[in-house]
Amino acid sequence: MSLLFTMPLWLATVPADADGGVVVWTGLRLDRPSAVIVSPPAPRIGEIEIAWVGARRPEASITARHVDGVEVLAGFEPALLADEHRALLDLAIPGTWSMRLDPDGEGPALPVRFEVVGGDAAPPWRSLWPAIFAWVPLAAIGLGAAWRRTSVR
Repeated sequence: MSLLFTMPLWLATVPADADGGVVVWTGLRLDRPSAVIVSPPAPRIGEIEIAWVGARRPEASITARHVDGVEVLAGFEPALLADEHRALLDLAIPGTWSMRLDPDGEGPALPVRFEVVGGDAAPPWRSLWPAIFAWVPLAAIGLGAAWRRTSVR
């Protein structure tokens, strides 16, 4: 019974891993099946991850260009899985970003183009919501303990 009351408290303290993201492109590059995954699925101002799954050369890069003309360039680094590579881009302006991915270092690959729409920054209260609602499991534990104590007598 006590596990039932402590489980929500434990879940509230465990950091959540990000989801896998959204596949925005699939096709053949360097004669192998490849894919591009953008994470988080609903990007906002700040850092986003572009994952390239497939063969690449060390000169691989990704260029993000905002509709206002601002450009951000990033190189790829190996990820945990074989044939997976990731680049981190810091998008500073909300709006539409045109992405050009060059997996082989010979200029942007025409078929590997996609757009990402970044939203405004998350409201400050969203980063505080775990602390705001931390009292809920504590209150449940307290009420459960009080109910158990009064039912024993």
